[in-house]
Amino acid sequence: MLLTTLLGYCTAAAGLLVILFLVLLQNLFGNQKLLDPLIKLVCRVLPLGFGCRVRVTGREQIDPGKPYIFMSNHVNIFDPVIIYGHVPNFLRAVELESHFSWPVWGTITRRLGNIPISHKHMARALESLQKAAELMRRGTSIAILPEGHRTRDGRMGPFMRGPFRLALNVKADIVPMALRGGFERKSVHSPRVRPGRMELAFGRPISFQAVAAQTERELRNTIRQAIEKLLYVGHQQDASGPDQPTVGPTSNSTTRPTPPSR
Repeated sequence: MLLTTLLGYCTAAAGLLVILFLVLLQNLFGNQKLLDPLIKLVCRVLPLGFGCRVRVTGREQIDPGKPYIFMSNHVNIFDPVIIYGHVPNFLRAVELESHFSWPVWGTITRRLGNIPISHKHMARALESLQKAAELMRRGTSIAILPEGHRTRDGRMGPFMRGPFRLALNVKADIVPMALRGGFERKSVHSPRVRPGRMELAFGRPISFQAVAAQTERELRNTIRQAIEKLLYVGHQQDASGPDQPTVGPTSNSTTRPTPPSR
């Protein structure tokens, strides 16, 4: 397992350098979409270097030409590449500002056009959400992980308020997603990666009409329920019902997800 992990990190380093080259090249040509399919392809390949396969369900429910807000649980370091690689839409992410100073990855995420957000300074965080809203109005989908940090124990943590302010500010559908099996492959507590299967499950988009009818707290609970249903039940299905999401008191749920078979 240790050898597999070391080989995986070497492969990942090479893959990130390829992504960096592609991002810089499309920046040179002034076209952010020019090499996006190739960047997505490299992102899909990266987990394979660690012996990790990604199964995708529910993607047929997504219109690739429509801007959405994609929201998912946050498990490990694979999340950004899995989401970017498998979401069919042109996508940018709201990402913790400290990531923008990391070697290689910081340059990638900055040049890619992702949006840094602060957890400590409210004014800067609101400015970041406004930038995300402007991108969406120009037709770009946004990915955001409402927990704000990786899980420490395999369970979904509390959601932050910012993503739902963004959702109520822009006229866009929300797509709940669930990353399953990732904590068993790689936890925040260890650099080791265990080969096996991970899964990205897409829920049915929740329409803006359904979103706009709710308060910020209700919407937070709605999206949490939608992700929990995909995560814990593990079925590809409508996590909210047709345009009428169920609202319930699940914000403090501590149910542990069932790991997928290897």
